[in-house]
Amino acid sequence: MPSQTPQSQPSAQPPQAKPRITVVSVPTPRRLTEKEQIFHDGLTEHLLWALPVAMLELHRRPEYALEQHRESAAKAIGSRGDAIQFPTKKHTAQAGQQLDIGLAYLALMSPDGVTKFGVHACAAPHDNCPADARDSHQPESTT
Repeated sequence: MPSQTPQSQPSAQPPQAKPRITVVSVPTPRRLTEKEQIFHDGLTEHLLWALPVAMLELHRRPEYALEQHRESAAKAIGSRGDAIQFPTKKHTAQAGQQLDIGLAYLALMSPDGVTKFGVHACAAPHDNCPADARDSHQPESTT
């Protein structure tokens, strides 16, 4: 009687634990001109909304796809990052979306999150997190 070897079943990977996504505004120095301040304030408000969404989207992707998103974001920001500051019809939306993805990637992969453009984003509790010591009037987004 031929021996039967059990067929290996594909191992079901446990679902990834949902990260504790936290995005808060952080104090920044005043800008030199009113135009710079308006731009910076608008970017901060945008990131308070967009980063949690981008972080959740990236978290749901398979790990092998994250490197591709990181490379794409770095390339777009490096080649068209000025389109964020100086809007154009052709590249501003793409550059802004790639900035969101790039910062979300950093926030998910860095143990202490990322602090940039007046916003701190992180996916796990950590020492010296601005969200822990924040003012009660500080805008935040936590999922």
